[in-house]
Amino acid sequence: MAEITIIRVRRGINGHPYSACDKDGYFIQNFNKLSDVRKHWLMEIRWGRVRLVRELDKQPDMSKIEATKEMLEKLLQAYKSERNRLRRRNKLCTK
Repeated sequence: MAEITIIRVRRGINGHPYSACDKDGYFIQNFNKLSDVRKHWLMEIRWGRVRLVRELDKQPDMSKIEATKEMLEKLLQAYKSERNRLRRRNKLCTK
């Protein structure tokens, strides 16, 4: 039997009333209406693969998103400094 995915519906962020989160509470997507959440996973709910749980008294856990943003920022900084280093080296070689 297939494992059931739990989607937790919590208070929204960025002006949206509802946020869908995974079973650990990490943010997936914002929604304007509860019916939109249900429509988004309609087929999976019918097949019994997804179960919605309302937790409107809680906020989504944004720690994974923040960690990803920090990691991407560091990666882009490293790329930028490497590119600048190569440009400086190429300018010195051409003189």
